[in-house]
Amino acid sequence: MTKIRAIRKTDSAKALKSIRFQNLTRFSRPRVKAFLDFICELIDENVYIQINKKPTLKWEKAWLKDLKKKIKDGEAVWLGAWEGKKLIASTQARRGLWNERDNASIGLSVLKSYRRKGLGEKLMRMIIRIAKKRLNPKNIYLSVATPNLPALSLYRKVGFKKFARFPNWAKKNNKYFDVLYMLLKK
Repeated sequence: MTKIRAIRKTDSAKALKSIRFQNLTRFSRPRVKAFLDFICELIDENVYIQINKKPTLKWEKAWLKDLKKKIKDGEAVWLGAWEGKKLIASTQARRGLWNERDNASIGLSVLKSYRRKGLGEKLMRMIIRIAKKRLNPKNIYLSVATPNLPALSLYRKVGFKKFARFPNWAKKNNKYFDVLYMLLKK
């Protein structure tokens, strides 16, 4: 586990220096309840993530089992940020399927009280580095909701460029919005 950068005077929240990063490996015994609490908190925040209903503990266990298998098989990498026993941010990279397996998609989620402090950028840079090393993808891409301006800004900052726009592609609060696909420039 690696500690995050030292806190800066410009940081508005409590000290971030207690945050640690952890890879999920085939040997890890993840705290399923911590993962479930994390996703449920994101859903309560009404953020732009693909899942919009709170999963059950059984569903979360199955999801983690599948993720660990993908990691073991060299199909995915995962990195989380923890404060104590609380999961506060999560990122992963996954290979595409079949003819698209030479590409990897990335996802990132950070709890509200930890956003805009450099944590998301740190995680993105780390997962990109890990994905390049372990998955060796031809392309790294992601999708983002167009109303999520802070995420768009972060992704541009770390080197992603828009390559496709899907109009009225996803729905949140009964309102459709566009989804952008962004490609990491070398």
